[in-house]
Amino acid sequence: MYDVMKQAEEKLVQVGTDLTVSVIFFVMSIIILTIIAFIILTIKNNKKPAEERKSQLAIFLISVFTGWAITTIIFVYRMVMIGISHLKQ
Repeated sequence: MYDVMKQAEEKLVQVGTDLTVSVIFFVMSIIILTIIAFIILTIKNNKKPAEERKSQLAIFLISVFTGWAITTIIFVYRMVMIGISHLKQ
C-alpha cells in the first residue's frame, strides 16, 4: 500500500512540474482575452444610445465567458492535434 502511494505521489509531482507552464499559459490567455473583449465591448457599449446600454457587470461577465471559451477551444484543438499526431505514428 505504501509503495503505491509513493508512486502516486511521485507521478503527481512529475505531472505538476510538466504542466505548470501550460497552466500558467492557459490562465494568462484567459486574462488577456478577457481584457481585450472587455475593452471592445465597452467601446461598442459607449456608442449605443443610453437606453440600450448594458451594465458594466454584464459586460464583464460576457468578457470573462468569451475569454474562457476562446481559450478552451484553442487548448482542446491543440490537444486533439497532439492526439492525432500520436495516433499517426
